[in-house]
Amino acid sequence: MLGLKVNYHGFFDGNFGIAEATRLNELALLQNHIEVNRISYQSESYLRTSDIFPDEDEVKINIFHININTVNAFFEKNNQLKLQGRYNILYWAWEFPEVPEQALKVLNFFDELWVPSDFCVNIFTQYTGIPVLKFPHPIQKVSFQEIFDRGGYKRVFLTIFDSFSTTIRKNPHLTIEAFLKVFGEDKEAVLIVKTHNLDRSKDTQKVLSPYMNLPNVKIINEDFSKEKLHGLIQASDVLISLHGSEGFGLTMAEAMAYGKVVVGTGYSGNLEFMNVNNSFLVRYNFIQTHNTKGLIAEGLTLAQPDVDHACEQLQYIKSHFGKLSLIQENAQNDVGKHLSLSTIGTSFKNRISYISSHLINQNSQIKESADQLFYITEIESLKNRIQYLERTLYNKVRKKINTFFLGLRNKK
Repeated sequence: MLGLKVNYHGFFDGNFGIAEATRLNELALLQNHIEVNRISYQSESYLRTSDIFPDEDEVKINIFHININTVNAFFEKNNQLKLQGRYNILYWAWEFPEVPEQALKVLNFFDELWVPSDFCVNIFTQYTGIPVLKFPHPIQKVSFQEIFDRGGYKRVFLTIFDSFSTTIRKNPHLTIEAFLKVFGEDKEAVLIVKTHNLDRSKDTQKVLSPYMNLPNVKIINEDFSKEKLHGLIQASDVLISLHGSEGFGLTMAEAMAYGKVVVGTGYSGNLEFMNVNNSFLVRYNFIQTHNTKGLIAEGLTLAQPDVDHACEQLQYIKSHFGKLSLIQENAQNDVGKHLSLSTIGTSFKNRISYISSHLINQNSQIKESADQLFYITEIESLKNRIQYLERTLYNKVRKKINTFFLGLRNKK
């Protein structure tokens, strides 16, 4: 059990979901006496930002916590990584039953896949024969300062999302509509819509624009630190997430850790920690993605939350406000027990100990085939660039044609 060490590759810097999940996993490892070489990369260029560790080449276990949709670009940019003779693990969270073929080409070069929920386990075991193991994200409560002045509001509702995560999956407009149907212009209730990257997403700007000047809907577009975000969660009463799907649902688990009432779509990774005894689950139907403007693939399966049922849940909360202590206690206790740094760290330690004792150098998928992995990822990245250029060129040509015909109509 002594001397366990891993190279953990990921996006450790930044205030976004995968960075926070990576830091939490690292913390769980460290608190359970597993040494970690923190190998950090820039989230947009995929270039390494951390110094080289003296023993990095000698460490026999690599963990790559890289988004499934960027994994090809990552390995293309980092084709000097030492993979042969090591046990190589991918950590993925994924939101859809369908998995891109180009991602599967990468996956099957690795020894095993770690995921944060049973939802993800059930997806990937359909596509690969390598072990798929569940390690939920641990939840860390932090010290914070109050950052939201409740003013005269007696009921503070909150929804949190990254504008880059696509509105078709996060559905902030459905949350706002459900809130307005139940609370109307109630001056004692407010919905805080916390996002960031809004200035970089025209799609989200369009979706949120009708709600910008409502008296009891406050839209915050700011990149919060973890402490500030947790302060906002703590200052709120209810967190709402009418999402289409989550690989895990970190902010929902964080809110429950503070004993907050959580309303969420009853589908996907958040069922790892949410149930009818500790939260309010919303019914849904399935839809297929379409007209996504290239933000995500077409034809992926998502849940469409039932807004009427969401309103019923919010109406119940409104009618029983201040009398939901049992649900709040269950939420706090369940997350504290099952998603603690100690609990998840122990699971990490047990698996890494077994790998170190029994699997290294025995059945590594990547032996002399690393060059092939880098070749495949380079090809896939080039394909993606060509497709992007084709879409861009098509849009430019279409715009010019539309402008031309509009000019002809105006002349008439």
